[in-house]
Amino acid sequence: MVIIGEALANQGYCRISLRKNIVARIDVENWAEVLAQHFDKTLHEMYTAIHESPGLYEDLFRRDWSKDRLEVSLTTARTVPSSFQCSVGYENKLDNDFDSELVKAIK
Repeated sequence: MVIIGEALANQGYCRISLRKNIVARIDVENWAEVLAQHFDKTLHEMYTAIHESPGLYEDLFRRDWSKDRLEVSLTTARTVPSSFQCSVGYENKLDNDFDSELVKAIK
């Protein structure tokens, strides 16, 4: 039996809304470069800022730029770690082996 929350967390998903049961992941491998361009910083300055505030920029990217969002059940949302101060960056996405009726992609 696959626990959906653990499977999602292993793929880099973090909870961005408990009220709406939404999880998201950093879906771009060069996400730090995207943020560096947005904040008009060099890549070195961006990595320095990321290491000074673990989880802050990862959370910002998940909430504002990620296109890979899922709506899950309340129970599943509670088992996925919160995006706030979650320093998980880009993770490769695997084929899902859980019931897709319980997890809906948000377009």
